[in-house]
Parts: sequence; C-alpha cells; structure tokens
Amino acid sequence: MHYFCTIVEQGQISRAARELHMAQPPLSQRLKELEEELGTPLFLRKGRQLELTEAGRLFYRRARDILRAVESSRDEVLRLASQSGPALRIGLSPTCRAPWLARCEALMARFPAREIGLVVGDSSYLEHLLRTGQLDLAFMQPPLQPDSFNVHRLRASPSVALGPADLFAPGQRLGLAELAAHPLLLLRRSVGIGTYERLQQQFHEAGLLPRVALYSSDAGMLRDLLLQGFRGLAVLPASEVESLAAGADPAFRVYDLAVPLPDYQLSLVCPRSGGDADLVGALLELWAEPGA
Repeated sequence: MHYFCTIVEQGQISRAARELHMAQPPLSQRLKELEEELGTPLFLRKGRQLELTEAGRLFYRRARDILRAVESSRDEVLRLASQSGPALRIGLSPTCRAPWLARCEALMARFPAREIGLVVGDSSYLEHLLRTGQLDLAFMQPPLQPDSFNVHRLRASPSVALGPADLFAPGQRLGLAELAAHPLLLLRRSVGIGTYERLQQQFHEAGLLPRVALYSSDAGMLRDLLLQGFRGLAVLPASEVESLAAGADPAFRVYDLAVPLPDYQLSLVCPRSGGDADLVGALLELWAEPGA
C-alpha cells in the first residue's frame, strides 16, 4: 500500500521509484502483483503517465486511511515508551499568520507535554499535506476539494490595501483606478482562482493596465517588503494588518477597497478520518475566547 500510494502521489512509476530509493522494475512488479491480487486495474496507462481508475481512487483513499492508522499506532507505542506527548503537526497559511500568533502561547499552555510542529505554506500545499496524512490540521483557506475534510470556518477577512500614509487621504476607499496608479504587491495562491486572478480580470474589463511589482503566496513577505520602504500598495487580508490599521505605525495606512473581492475565509481544516478531536476542540475553544 505504501508503494501504491507513493506511485499515486508522484504520478509516475519512475518518480516513485526514486522517491522510494529503489529500482523501477521491482516497483512495477509489485504494482502488477497488487492489481492481480485485487482482480482489477488500479491505473490507466497513458504513456509514462498514470491515471487512477475508479477502483484505484477508492483503494487510494482506503490505503491512506490504513497507513495513517499504522503511523498513528507506531507513534502511540513510541510515545508510551518515552512517556512524552505526541507531536501536534499543524499547518499554517500565511493568510492566517496573525490569528495563529495571537493564540500560539495559549495552545502551548493547553498542551504542555506535546511538541508542536508547524508547517507554513500556501493553502494548496497544506491541503496536499493533510490529504496525505502529514498534518493533523491546518489554519488555512477552505480546501479546493473539501469532500474528505472537516472545515470549521473561523472568520471572514476582507481584502484591504496597505500603503504609505501619504498616498491617499484618510478614509479614502480605493477603486481599480487608484490601485492601477501604483506598483502592486499581490497575493497569489499556487493553485486555484484567488485575489490575483480576480483583480487581473477586473483590470482587464476596465481597460486598465496594473503594475504588479511582485506576487507571492506569503502575506508576511508582501507586508514586510512594504514596511521596509517599497513605494506602492499591498493587497492583503485585513486580519494580517490589524495592528497597522490601529495606528501601530503612523507612516502607513490601511485603505478599504471599493473593488468586489470575496473575503478570505480563515478556517480550521482537518481530515474527516483520524483527526485529533481533543486538539480541534481546544483550538475552537481558544478561538472563541474573548480577547484572543
């Protein structure tokens, strides 16, 4: 099952063999033996590329659940032997960084015997890690394929523009024309349609040519680049610039947007099977605490 899941995730037997540090012929033979044992093809062969059959998709989901259970059992045995708490494997999207930081110490205090491992990446990458059992849960945008996840929506955060305080008057709402007049720093998700694509479409429909200086999946990178002197505007979730909106740095101002963009949906996402219910419950409680 481990070999089969690796082939699925790598997309090619040759890549999977490299990942598994083994030769390709014995891996191909093991796959053939598995299909013979199950009595059905698991892949459609298209040259070097492999596409899962319906039976293959079902077997992949079941195999992943079993492998996660095996890994969890091994961790429990090792934890019992060492008398230490299990690691909490948490994913964090850069668009959820500020809310996470506000609760991190409280979470560590709630689980003092457990080591916390944090993986920071864009939501598409975290979705992959959750799907393959490499994370227990993640603070992220809702997954593109939500069927195998429990999604707890925590907060909606609109897009705002962060820029030098002298660019526009206090309280001015910025439309497409104002954005197009300045170099832009934009968030862009590695997979799927997001703020970057929607803004580009609206600029195109309005006949405007924006000056996108940089796009990134890392909201903190865009914010910090602006704070170190970049003369332009960063379009970011409001949750990531709340301290600046409150006047923490008078040299910069947060501007509302008069542009129709969907809110960022800050969410707590975990697998439907094998999730850590105690951890999820504690995080939801921490989120609900006033002042957190």
